[in-house]
Amino acid sequence: MNPERPDGALLAGVCAGIARAFKWNVWVLRALFIGFLAIKTLAAVLVYAALALLFYFFDSEWGARGKTSPGLSSPELSERNERIAELERRFRELEGSDDRG
Repeated sequence: MNPERPDGALLAGVCAGIARAFKWNVWVLRALFIGFLAIKTLAAVLVYAALALLFYFFDSEWGARGKTSPGLSSPELSERNERIAELERRFRELEGSDDRG
């Protein structure tokens, strides 16, 4: 068993894992869980525990979660960073072709 928590996890990484999988905002998902916890406490705890176990044993990306860009815990920021890097690469290519032509 690996006791390490995935990137962006506060407790067991359930909300962070769901948010990453569906590209949702993790804080909105956490707020919804807190609301569910306030209304149906036992059900919320049981669902969270079941999802934590499922993610722990069956999530194929569990080890890959730590491979995101350091300091970028949300999927939105990671995707934006990747788009910016791609635009910078294209800009450098354009600059290089202007110097030669």
